[in-house]
Amino acid sequence: MRKRSLALACASVAAGVLLGPVPAAHAAVAPELFWVGSAESPASGLVALSAQSDSAITSITAHLYAPGSAAGDPEVAEVSDFTLNSGTAQSGVWQTGTPLRLADLGTYRVVVDVTDADGDTSSTQGANGYDYWLQAHLTDFQVTPQNPDYEHQDVSVSGRYTVTDPRTGGTTVPDGQVNLSTGNTGEYQKVPLDADGRFSLTYRQTYEYGGTVSTWLDLAQPEPMYQGSVSDNVSVRPVQSDTRVTLDAAELDVKEGKAAQVSGTAEVYVGGAWKPLAGATVDEIWSDEFGGVASRPVTGADGRFTGQLTLPKSGSVEVQVRSGTYVKTSPLQKVKVYVAEKTSLTDFTATLNKYSELTAKGMLHTGSSVPGYADNKVELQYSADGKTGWKTMKTVVPGNSDPESGARFKGTFDAPYKGYYRAHFKGSRNWQESYSKVVHAQRIPTRITGGNASPEPVRKGRTITYKGKLQHYTSGAWKAYAGQKVKILFRPKGSSSWYDMGNTTTRTDGTFSKGTTASKDGTWVAVLLYPNSTHLVSAGYEDYVDVV
Repeated sequence: MRKRSLALACASVAAGVLLGPVPAAHAAVAPELFWVGSAESPASGLVALSAQSDSAITSITAHLYAPGSAAGDPEVAEVSDFTLNSGTAQSGVWQTGTPLRLADLGTYRVVVDVTDADGDTSSTQGANGYDYWLQAHLTDFQVTPQNPDYEHQDVSVSGRYTVTDPRTGGTTVPDGQVNLSTGNTGEYQKVPLDADGRFSLTYRQTYEYGGTVSTWLDLAQPEPMYQGSVSDNVSVRPVQSDTRVTLDAAELDVKEGKAAQVSGTAEVYVGGAWKPLAGATVDEIWSDEFGGVASRPVTGADGRFTGQLTLPKSGSVEVQVRSGTYVKTSPLQKVKVYVAEKTSLTDFTATLNKYSELTAKGMLHTGSSVPGYADNKVELQYSADGKTGWKTMKTVVPGNSDPESGARFKGTFDAPYKGYYRAHFKGSRNWQESYSKVVHAQRIPTRITGGNASPEPVRKGRTITYKGKLQHYTSGAWKAYAGQKVKILFRPKGSSSWYDMGNTTTRTDGTFSKGTTASKDGTWVAVLLYPNSTHLVSAGYEDYVDVV
């Protein structure tokens, strides 16, 4: 719809845009029409025009033709009560004094006859026509609050519309509704009018940057209507409040592949106090040069939030409230998350030798990195039944190696003749605990009883005989161990060395004896020194004999 007004015309004239030089002498120049249209507003029923001539304009008549009429159609109205409104009689703006009461609304075609004092006359059709429209009026327009905040997010809009009809000159309540543009990115809503032309709407301001609230009257039966200067535009700008985050823990421990639970409470500063911040997004982010992990939990009514992040390695998670319509970004908080890498103990073996010394060895795998000295230890443990009572027998340090291919470890210690063994990696914040498989190691115990060298004393050069009995522990009892080679050893008085005096073989009942020529004082003993792969060594009683 086109919008023109007398005020615009006056401004143009005052600026000298429309007026040209006045001829110094009469040259039979016809009057010139610049524009013709509505005066004041389309609902005023008044006609205004701007014209000039080389002498004073003495007569103006406007002929109005129905909207959409063609050349040759009869006029529907004629007005000639123009009076000079501004400017001079040679160049000015004229306006009628009596409102037109036409039958129909619309834009009328207008032909204007202008005569000047020299008798020159022009007949010109207006370029844009004459708007004969309804005029909308908006009063009592209010938008509150214009600066909503966290505790006052609802905005109320109200006002009253009336319409002036040029056909009657009366002002009435319109039949229609209001198109209301809120401050949420220009979103439109249709609002009904009551019997007094009033409307109201309350909406929740959600757009962070605010916007303009404006209205537009929408008639039930569309008719030409002017309301270009009716709608007041009110700016709505939300106020953001300070926020803060309080974390439940500054450090967390998780296993590789498991999610860290990063939780806490978010608060907003309103009304001079910190209060729970509900419905806010909290950004929880971990990143390095190769990528990142994020969680974005939303706070509950109590301000609580919990996010889950599965980190590939240890690091700090940065936590802060994301800015929103009514809240600012909170100061950054950090949670140190220790991710314990998976570890494993493989290739574990435990071997018991004839002296009841156990050698355990295997491989420690610690993922992508090698533990520090304080953590890089493997415990070699013993249990009698393989299930309970595990005891650490020795702690060893694995060698240097690629952590993925494994670092070798090995340890030897005195052990019972039978038992169960495993390797244990205790781990730390950065590495998970792990155990090897359980292995069994066993040898059969042996013993020499009744060990005795005789006679005592013995004369030099005579025979001294060492006797005893060899047994092994099998099937829950000590039994004769026949057919085994027993060695007789002698240590001279004052010496620390043992001398091999020969071997003897045990009989069916496990007994044995060995005679040797006595030469000097000393100690005699029998030993099972070379058992098979399933038995342990043993030694008999050490017997001291004087040689006289």
